[in-house]
Formats: sequence, structure tokens, C-alpha cells
Amino acid sequence: MFDRLPTARASRRAAPLLCVLALCIALSGCKKELYGNLSEQDVNEMVVALLERGVDASKDTSDAGKTWSLDVDDTQMVRAMEALRARGLPHSKFDDLGALFKKDGLVSTPTEERVRFIYGTSQELSSTLSKIDGVLVARVQIVLPNNDPLAQTIKPSSAAVFIKYRRDSDIGALVPQIKTLVMHSVEGLTYDQVSVTAVAADPVEYSQQPQSGGMPAWLLGVLAGVVVLAATALLVLARRGVLAGRPRADAAGGDGAASGRLGGLLARLRRLRPAN
Repeated sequence: MFDRLPTARASRRAAPLLCVLALCIALSGCKKELYGNLSEQDVNEMVVALLERGVDASKDTSDAGKTWSLDVDDTQMVRAMEALRARGLPHSKFDDLGALFKKDGLVSTPTEERVRFIYGTSQELSSTLSKIDGVLVARVQIVLPNNDPLAQTIKPSSAAVFIKYRRDSDIGALVPQIKTLVMHSVEGLTYDQVSVTAVAADPVEYSQQPQSGGMPAWLLGVLAGVVVLAATALLVLARRGVLAGRPRADAAGGDGAASGRLGGLLARLRRLRPAN
């Protein structure tokens, strides 16, 4: 029994240390939410863009696929932001005319209807232009003068388009098509009244990956699980070793007590026996 006690005590002391080690390993591979409330298409594009840059990323949902979140290794947050900014992700969200003119029971004034229509048209054109390959940011500003029908001179409509694109994209060749698209989307707009400003994005200098972030997250999880199982096994073995030693100790104690009582009874019999 006594040769098992040091082993049991050592096992019980080592188990908490192994649990702490497992916790440290698990925390070293923790992921944090970088973006939330994303569509599945957006989160898939972001995961692919990050994996291409060597960033450990994954997607997660908490509402059965209605919205998604992007999870990134906490040691690669900066690199993830740089990679997404270079790709213009996540995509900007735009309003559409259907949502703007949804019937809500309130009667709008003609001025409100006009402003809402201009804004909705600008949003839809911006959304359309942002889907061109290589375009990072697209914005369209529309001006529709409120001309007096009795006036002799009429102010023409105009539109200004701003595009920010990746340097490896040839957006300049698409400027005539962009102007034509905007012209046919706005009533009373001519080709010459559409201006397009295209700006190339600055190149992104990616930060160096941390040296400690080379181990994949799944491998860290496996190591943490192995350490936890080892700690649990040591605790079980330690408890079995101590419990296994108790019956022997109890039996030895019982034999000693019985021997003591028997010896006392024999001594009394000797004193009562008559002398020869």
C-alpha cells in the first residue's frame, strides 16, 4: 500500500498541471469573430480570400444559416483585415427601389417621393457597378433638376460616378460602357452629362505572419484533447490506487485488533488458573 501512495499523490499533483497546459494550448488557437451578420455568399468569398493569403479563417452561424459570421485566428487579425481591404470585402450593402417604396400606410409628399426615387436609383446603379470584376468601391450621384414646365430653358440632368479599383484591373477600358449604362438608367440623361472618376487603390503591404501562429488550429485542438484525456486518466488511476489500498489497511488493522483481544483473554485465563 505504501509504495502506491507516492504514485497516487504524484498523479493527483500532475493532473491540475496537465489541465492548465491543455487550457493554454486551447487558448493559443482561439478564434475571434471578425465580421458578423453576413450573407452566405459574402462570408464564402471572405473565407476564400483569407485562405488564399494563408489566414486561418472559418464561417459560423447561430441561426440556422440566416446570417453568418467570419471567425479568424486572433493572432492573424491584422493580416486578415489587410487581405479583406485589398479585395474590397465585405461588399457594401445597398438599398433598392422596392424596399424604399414599400407600402407602409403613410402618404408621402411629391417631394419625398422624388428624393426617394433619386436615392434608390443611385443605390441600384452603385450596386450594379460594384459587381464588375476589379471594382472595390462604386458610388453614383444623380442630379435631376426640378424644371418648371413653363420655363424656356431646361436644366439637363447629370450624374457623377466614382470607382475605386484594383491596380491589376483595366477599368479604363470599361468607362464608355459605364457611362452608357448610367445614361440609360436615368430619364433625360445624356452621354456627355455622365462623368466617371476612376481611382486605383493603393497596394496593400501585408504584415509578417507571427512565428507562433504556424500550428493549425485543428492540431492545437487535438493536442488539448489528448492532454485532457491524459489528466483524466491520471486522476482515475490515482483514485483507484488509493481505494485499492484501503481494504488491505483495514484488514491489517482488523487482524491486529483481534490478536490484541485474544492475547488479553489468554492472560486472564492464566491468572484464574489455580497454581499447582
